[in-house]
Amino acid sequence: MKPILQLALDFVDLQRALKNAQAGIAGGVDWLEAGTPLIKSEGLNAVRELRKLFPQTTIVADMKIMDTGRVEVEAAAKAGANIVDVLGAASDATIQECIQAGKNYGAKIVVDMIAVEDVLSRAQFAEELGADYVTIHCAVDEQMQGKDPFETLRQVSQALNIPVGVAGGINSETAGEAVAAGAAIVIVGGAISKALDPEQAARDIRQGLDSGKSISTTLFKRGGEAQIREILEQVSAANLSDALHRGGVLQGIRPLFPGIQMVGRAITVRTYPGDWAKPVQVPDHCCGHHRELQWRRRPPQPRRRFQS
Repeated sequence: MKPILQLALDFVDLQRALKNAQAGIAGGVDWLEAGTPLIKSEGLNAVRELRKLFPQTTIVADMKIMDTGRVEVEAAAKAGANIVDVLGAASDATIQECIQAGKNYGAKIVVDMIAVEDVLSRAQFAEELGADYVTIHCAVDEQMQGKDPFETLRQVSQALNIPVGVAGGINSETAGEAVAAGAAIVIVGGAISKALDPEQAARDIRQGLDSGKSISTTLFKRGGEAQIREILEQVSAANLSDALHRGGVLQGIRPLFPGIQMVGRAITVRTYPGDWAKPVQVPDHCCGHHRELQWRRRPPQPRRRFQS
């Protein structure tokens, strides 16, 4: 079975999502996903517009259903979704209702394993209930810790007979690895949607899926503590400020030496009036790291105990 490339349209603006979807399809994307942010922002009209623009393409509604499964599957299917997403963390009854509703309204059901503790047993249970797909989903917060979903993917794909999808920080370098680990469906978001050329980004990932090779990229990588320095060396202070959704604080400041960056661990020293020991001793502990001094006007007040 040829691996399926699914594009997650996690936008809050419909027009941007549709434009990105067109680029993705041109670059070799197979399925289009109306992402959770898009559905929350635009409602199921996002699914209707995708169906209107792409009448022959499989549309996935990432509803992340947690309750009222029958009602939500019916609504998504009537809007034009071929596949509807329910959370593996939902109750057994909700998952079962989603599957029954999917059969009634002609939609397939995928069970998303995000935030599930025992993924293997839950995935097996979903298959027993009649789910069409299972997705191994590595959350963004876990990606920031350097985790990836591939080990869990291997275990689940070997144990199940239904197709298994994978999502979470996948790019052109890791798409082939996802297929090798057992993924039938590879879900990609930011590596395509945030690229300067989304069509080319989709083409690179498509190539990685089909060839099983790692297609080099310098963008859209997430890493843990070991990789954070290398990542920070590639961005400017302005990039970091924008990423943290913070505006500039010091106005009119210009670098004396353009192009030079300072990257490293920071050691913060807090001192009080009259205490010069710490500022004097801190260079011995810095080992080349940046140091910051915080001066407090008033020393800490002692705690008092009151007895009745």
